[in-house]
Amino acid sequence: MVVDDHPPIREWLADVLTPLGIGVLPARSGDEAIALIREGAQVHGAICDVLMPHAEIEGVETARILWHDHGIPCLMLTSVQEAGAKLAALYAGAIGYVVKDLAHGDLIRASVAALLAGEALPEPLTEISVSDAEVRQIDERYAAYVRAMEQLTPQQRVVAQLLQEGKTNREIAEQLVLSRGTVNTHVSHILERLNLATRREVKTRVLFAYTGHGVESGGRNV
Repeated sequence: MVVDDHPPIREWLADVLTPLGIGVLPARSGDEAIALIREGAQVHGAICDVLMPHAEIEGVETARILWHDHGIPCLMLTSVQEAGAKLAALYAGAIGYVVKDLAHGDLIRASVAALLAGEALPEPLTEISVSDAEVRQIDERYAAYVRAMEQLTPQQRVVAQLLQEGKTNREIAEQLVLSRGTVNTHVSHILERLNLATRREVKTRVLFAYTGHGVESGGRNV
């Protein structure tokens, strides 16, 4: 499965992988990818973009759901080069990370062949090198997140956790036996406290971007 919101990328990957006899199932977003899986699509591996701004489920969260819920390994193919994004993909369970500017047919074919065979990828995520500056930035973001979480009420923290798990407001209301209006208010306060624009960022940025706390530089402890 190729999960990318740009048709030319989906088409290029299909052209690249066809000579290997690999069928490609396109998906325009994480939402569509997960829906196809739940409808019974048979998928043995996935290539996911990181940023799909018009999707409810972006790439990192898609990779997490595909791997942890359905056992489908994912390769990230993206223009995002920041170490924080790579770490987010690692925590989500992705087993490879390729930058689009450096991607070429042979690299994609080798990576996907290894992915499907359960072998180590040419450039595994375990070799990510994180600079001292990036470590400081991750730690600062984590500290800011902790301070913001401390300002939430106990119930708002529970709601935030359920948002991270991908629950809708309706599902949260049913699980906590609250009114939809109460949950909507909690979500608004959570977004405001955490300085996030949308609930999607709670699922992607909050869940993974701050779990890099304590990561050391030079590729250690990653």
